[in-house]
Amino acid sequence: MKTTPGVHALLYSGDLLAVDLGTHAVKVLALKARERSLTVLGSARKEVWRELAAAKSDEEKSEVYARALRELLRGRAFVPRNSSIALPGSTIVLRFMALPPGAELNHEKGLSAEARALIPFDEAETPVSTVVTDGAKGGKEAILAAAPAKIVKGAMDVSRKAGLRPAVIVNDVLALTDAYRFFHVQKLDETVVVVSVGATSTSAGVVEKGVLRAARVFNIAGASFTRAVKREFSVELEEAEALKIAHGLEVSLTATPEEKESAARVAAALGPSVKDLGAEILRTIDVFSARRPDAAPVSRVLLAGGSAELKGLADSLAASTGLPVDLFRPMVNVTGKGGADGIKALEAEHAVACGLALSNTLLRTTLRPRLNLVPKRARRAAILRDVSPRFGRKLALPVLIGLGLCLYGWWAVEVSRREAAEETRLEAAAKAVAAARRKVAKQKPAAAAPKKPADPYAYLGRLSVSGVFGAGPGATVMLGSYTARDGKLFDGEEKAVSGVTSEIGDKSVSLNAGGKRYVIALPK
Repeated sequence: MKTTPGVHALLYSGDLLAVDLGTHAVKVLALKARERSLTVLGSARKEVWRELAAAKSDEEKSEVYARALRELLRGRAFVPRNSSIALPGSTIVLRFMALPPGAELNHEKGLSAEARALIPFDEAETPVSTVVTDGAKGGKEAILAAAPAKIVKGAMDVSRKAGLRPAVIVNDVLALTDAYRFFHVQKLDETVVVVSVGATSTSAGVVEKGVLRAARVFNIAGASFTRAVKREFSVELEEAEALKIAHGLEVSLTATPEEKESAARVAAALGPSVKDLGAEILRTIDVFSARRPDAAPVSRVLLAGGSAELKGLADSLAASTGLPVDLFRPMVNVTGKGGADGIKALEAEHAVACGLALSNTLLRTTLRPRLNLVPKRARRAAILRDVSPRFGRKLALPVLIGLGLCLYGWWAVEVSRREAAEETRLEAAAKAVAAARRKVAKQKPAAAAPKKPADPYAYLGRLSVSGVFGAGPGATVMLGSYTARDGKLFDGEEKAVSGVTSEIGDKSVSLNAGGKRYVIALPK
């Protein structure tokens, strides 16, 4: 059943706690999105790469993530308890396919043989999610996401161990696409490449009119840059990381000769890796162009992720790709809780977390389908626990009104039933009396008595009280389909009955007509 954005806004708060499980650090972010404002409720970050490097099994890695997440949540008032989780791009496979006319693709109803062939896993219960979008020339295209069951289960277990309910699981490029759709809603007509430069891998996706059309993952990222500096200087990884962050691809004109020499060596060491990164971005664009040759050309590249802020990286990629390269800084002009910043508002590494936190908000406001690898039962459990507090407050008045109308309807039906039963009893009694009179008349004929003119107001004596509103002479008395008020008697069409007046007392109502007075007792 489809629901409108207004119904979603009433039922569900839409708040999610973003959990970015990276290979270098775990990041959490909570946002509150309203119609015209976005508030940062809080954020936290913890490096886990050393512990992950020392872990010897998947269970130990899962415990490293869970322990870090519990530590980040401890002592912080993160209101959302439903979590939206991002996994590294290499753990979730994305496939794009054109659908034949009239064909459908729904993973819940079963995949076609062509779609199953795109999944590179042998597991019978591989978590799969699909969405169908508008394609070129009026056709339909589908995006299929799949991941090994143990990867999805591991992410859900990490969330649950930290006291959270998993509601959404995607990879970084899908989350980055959501962030772009939310923060660049006025520029969705352009075609851009969103790039998440992580620690061990980089995810790149081409977004056309707000829809992801192509995506690739390659192993050129922050760790590659660090290893290149390590080889150049023959130092440990931590020292190489410090040199990389300090100099990047820039050589400061104000630096000392020794610093200039060191910066030049760092830039020279990073150059080949950065050039390869630019080549991979261009290959991603080529994949998109081959699939959609009539689409508008890519206008720019948006960099995000933990390594996006590397000095000179954007300029170097712009030179190697021939495209403008900007840092994706989604949190510009966003206030924090109580007016504070809440997070470092200009850091591009929060772009993925922003997309995660806003995933439900986009679904609620646009009703556009999304990819999500959380099993359906777990999603339902998260939704049931996400009912907005406003729902109860807004529902209370309509429920009370509806209950009052139901009670009034029951009372009216009951009164009508009693009146009908009374009229039936009176008619039966009248028929019995008439039958007895006919029998007596047959036994002893009598002289025909002169017929008396029928009393046109005889029905007044058969009226009974069905309702009283007010008291005393100013009251209104319901007499079946008639109403007595203001000294008159009104019929069912609210027309005054000619020749009839009414007097309402404390204990009875009197109807005067044709020189007779009909007194009807009021209920006590």
